[in-house]
Amino acid sequence: MSTALKLSIMALGAACVLLLAGGFPLMGAPEVYRGGAMLLLGLVSTLLCLWGAWRLATGQRVRLVFGLVFLFFTVVGLVMLGSYVSQGMVFARQGGPMWMGALAMFCTALSGLVFFAVFGYLTYRVMTRRLWLAGIHAALALLAIGVYVDYKYEIRTMLVLPADGTAADSVRTRAGEVLPLGFSLKVDSFDVAHYDNVTYTLHTMEQGRPVNPIPLQEQGDKLVAGGECWDKKLLKTAPGMQHPFYLVPGNPPRVILQNPPAVKDYCANCVVNTDHRGRPEQRRQQLRVNDPISCKGWLISLVSYDRHHGKTLVRMQARRAPGRIAALSGMVGIIICSACWCWWKKEETEVPA
Repeated sequence: MSTALKLSIMALGAACVLLLAGGFPLMGAPEVYRGGAMLLLGLVSTLLCLWGAWRLATGQRVRLVFGLVFLFFTVVGLVMLGSYVSQGMVFARQGGPMWMGALAMFCTALSGLVFFAVFGYLTYRVMTRRLWLAGIHAALALLAIGVYVDYKYEIRTMLVLPADGTAADSVRTRAGEVLPLGFSLKVDSFDVAHYDNVTYTLHTMEQGRPVNPIPLQEQGDKLVAGGECWDKKLLKTAPGMQHPFYLVPGNPPRVILQNPPAVKDYCANCVVNTDHRGRPEQRRQQLRVNDPISCKGWLISLVSYDRHHGKTLVRMQARRAPGRIAALSGMVGIIICSACWCWWKKEETEVPA
């Protein structure tokens, strides 16, 4: 098989994973996949993938099962290795007594390295190029099953907390059912970063409200619109006005407003109180968009925020997805099996279908 064809197959495989998964598993299966026609199509595709894997592994089905199990533990070892090494680097950068924690993390990472080496070798010994192709079909089926389980049993609801340390240990569904989280969550503070650019607009006043905004050009200390010009120093603040403004004399009345800079990023500084093996545990974690907090099977995702009477209300989505692990495993399996099927070089004896 030519290199270009191999790369094309891998690119198509990655595109299919992205199209099928969408925002899953962080945000759940997209709504477009939740209709009856799409569910029927998914069911047919899953059955075809399982049938294809069964046919491709004719005479080697036990090897396929063991090979995929070995592949799973190989990936687990790699994840353990990366996770503990990265945590050790964090401790090492803190220096001082944290070096002992860094050393402990690096030593624990060796268990991940052993997992990766042992099960990676077993995977290499068991799998063949034909079995990698069967593995692609099995991984596709696993991904579809995970998405379907989430469609049937996932829970998604909104959680709103003020950024003043108020804790929540349960959520309320749309049906009014109160579900315990199994941990408590509070938002100590909320940080918002803005862009440095400041813009100005000229508005016409109608019934006491600014309308019809016209962007103003900045020329040094001057604001220019058409043939008119105003000095920036004319803009002042007043009670009830968050940003400087200037009432332009004349009829109709007009006002120049300094617009708030656009929001660049925002994050919630959270405290999670839970237990680990029966012992109380507290951890601090930043909650960002597309970077959720995971605890006790729940994913807490940052959605938006509001300023209300001087308080910041943080809007979050609480999601429990029982099919998430299966779908993640299927996604990773598709990528690895596709790559190995394209680039497998080991000599093998194919068993005819």
